[in-house]
Amino acid sequence: MNADRPQLIGLPTRIRLIEPLGSGSSCTVWRARDTHSGRDFAIKLLPIRAGDALAAERLQREARALSRLSQVEGAISLHQVGVASDGTAWLLLDFAPGGSLRDCIQARAEETALPVPLLRPPAAPVPRTPDLAASLFLTLAEAHSAGVIHGDISPANILFGESGQPLLADFGMASLLGGGEGALGLVGFTPAYAAPERFRGAPPDRASDVFALAATLWHWEFSQPYGISLAEVRSNDAEPTATQRQWMMGALLELPTERPDAQMVADSLNSRLPRHKGNRWRWKYPRRDVE
Repeated sequence: MNADRPQLIGLPTRIRLIEPLGSGSSCTVWRARDTHSGRDFAIKLLPIRAGDALAAERLQREARALSRLSQVEGAISLHQVGVASDGTAWLLLDFAPGGSLRDCIQARAEETALPVPLLRPPAAPVPRTPDLAASLFLTLAEAHSAGVIHGDISPANILFGESGQPLLADFGMASLLGGGEGALGLVGFTPAYAAPERFRGAPPDRASDVFALAATLWHWEFSQPYGISLAEVRSNDAEPTATQRQWMMGALLELPTERPDAQMVADSLNSRLPRHKGNRWRWKYPRRDVE
């Protein structure tokens, strides 16, 4: 097992790899632990072949983007970057033990399919959509103000912290606004949540982020991707309420110039939510401790 653990040059000796968390087309993620403090982290591994300038540029872009997010509440923070012995780049990131919104969607789909509903709250956090939306749009607005766009928001990269707080993660596909780097828009995106202009080759920007986040929250609220027509949603008695329609449908407008920005959506949602002192989010069910 130890032979399978990558040798991460430059990683502090107190940081120990615990277990792999998952892998995708361009990266692998491990859980790691600071043996001094007991704190857990996530380590993201990005393979860089010799002479692969595009991969190296992707790493530098992600590192710059994440460093700008260090003061943004609700965004996964980057702590350190290095290169492994085999040339694999690594990033030491915050660890989010509460799973993802994709996990919540899958768990709810499985529970709905049961002949008898479970008589207990699910173990995964179950956020109310308006609270979740208000928190995430505020995080997105702060990231945009810091000069960072996400570029690929989906349920898979909305994570939950130890106390259930929503966290916007995986800025690996983010590109920086300004500085001539907007041309690095030829990056991947998740089709089910991408804005229409992305399919026409437009680079990611603030407006496409707003659309992607709204489409992601639509999936959570209505248990089906936004790509399903509104007529089908209505046929399932799940038509958006007036409040939902105001922010959801506005953020999902086809023309990017007609969409509100993230701060406008956050302000609109917060003006309608009860005040919760000390928190900018709350859950339908209290989060249960995990043994």
